[in-house]
Amino acid sequence: MPPSSPSATLGEALLVSGTDLFALGHYPGAPIYPGVLLLDQLLALAERLATRTAGHPMRVRTVARVQYLDAILPGDVVNLEATVRTSGPDGLSLAATASVRGKPCARASFACGAPCAAIEHPAVAPSQAPPVLTHRQVAALLPHRYPFLLVDAVQSYTAGAQICACKLATRQSPLFAAQAPAVYPAGLAIESLGQAGIALFFLGQAGGAPREVVLGAMTGIELIHDVPFDSVLTLDARIDRLLPNAVVFGGEVRIGPTPVIRVGSLVAMIDPRHAPA
Repeated sequence: MPPSSPSATLGEALLVSGTDLFALGHYPGAPIYPGVLLLDQLLALAERLATRTAGHPMRVRTVARVQYLDAILPGDVVNLEATVRTSGPDGLSLAATASVRGKPCARASFACGAPCAAIEHPAVAPSQAPPVLTHRQVAALLPHRYPFLLVDAVQSYTAGAQICACKLATRQSPLFAAQAPAVYPAGLAIESLGQAGIALFFLGQAGGAPREVVLGAMTGIELIHDVPFDSVLTLDARIDRLLPNAVVFGGEVRIGPTPVIRVGSLVAMIDPRHAPA
């Protein structure tokens, strides 16, 4: 189906309010709409369009790239649009954009295919070993607050290199408002991995951690399995590169030994007032 066909494009509006729950914990006092929540909105839009185009259920299996171009603030009306680029027997390639008042805020590219088999997992219990960093200690490191502090504890870390943390994927989060979705949102799982990586970065900073770090881009995300609720997520993040104004992470989210999401690179931009010399 050529992208010029009317059915190859789908759009909707996202209304962002300062009374939305994210505003309590995503940079309290100066909230911005979380990039991962925007990613979840674009994923859902792309999957609806891919399903309509293919005539059967389709899911995003790969996020090739997401680039965040400008902050989305309370009061913004965000125009979301997804477009089919190519359609073939192996799936569909789609592009998606988010804009405010005609100015692009984010661009993404996805590959969609048939839904994968649900992960079969036992009731995975948290590690019985005491954490090296408790939830309170993690909160002291990160600028995020309830309900957007999405790391429960840290099991181990090597400063400047690697961290292993955990997050319980529960239905009880107020971020789901009146009704939880069928599965735990991929964007929130990716946010947990990113927060673990930022905590690792802060743990390696002498003289205090920078407080302003925002998501700049992500590439090479594999959505291997849906994340079932009531699972303990293992967040295994590593620092790949340190730049003058950014830190680049990679890693994966697992349930037990099974990877559910892999992230090739996540770029966190550092406020220039706090960038390393």
